[in-house]
Amino acid sequence: MRDAVIVENHNKPVVAAITDEFKVHGQNIARMEGHTDLKQMILPYPLEGRPQKELLEIGTEFYPKFLDMLGATR
Repeated sequence: MRDAVIVENHNKPVVAAITDEFKVHGQNIARMEGHTDLKQMILPYPLEGRPQKELLEIGTEFYPKFLDMLGATR
C-alpha cells in the first residue's frame, strides 16, 4: 500500500493489488497516509500454494479489471 501511495503522490495512475485477507489493513494504511480513495484490486486469499491452473484462471479474471481500474486501454 505504501508503494501505491508513493506512486499516487507522483500523480501516476496506480492500483494496489492485495488479497481479501488484508483488505481492511490495506484500507487502514491508505487512510492513515491520506489516500482514502486509493484504488484497490482485491484478490482471493491465499494465492500461495494454489495450482498453476487456478492461478491462471484468477489472472484471466482479474487482469482486465485491473487494466480498467488503471484507465488503460486494451
